[in-house]
Amino acid sequence: MNLDTTSLWQHEQALQRLAGNHALLKRVVEMFIEQIDEKYFTLSTAASNKDREEVRFSSHAIKGVSGDVGAEMLRQKASHIEILSMSDDWEKINLEVKALGSVIDATKSEMAAAHA
Repeated sequence: MNLDTTSLWQHEQALQRLAGNHALLKRVVEMFIEQIDEKYFTLSTAASNKDREEVRFSSHAIKGVSGDVGAEMLRQKASHIEILSMSDDWEKINLEVKALGSVIDATKSEMAAAHA
């Protein structure tokens, strides 16, 4: 998957939301990186099990935490999955969930590089 990394993480906007507090942003990013894989695993499992409500709930949770840290592409993809969860198109939902995993990995890499 070819991702435009300039749109993965909006560092400056995230920093502005935290009143310019670099230490707080670093901690928020660390917490995001620590928690996002578990949230993704829950979503992926729910999609495999065709559990509509858990897909909706998990994608909504990912959308929220992504927005909190300025991971805009991730937020948009999670929002799309949340909307798709109302359909029975499990093939498309599973494809989107898999694509979300790639965006998560790329976003975490960008965040880690910025805070290395």
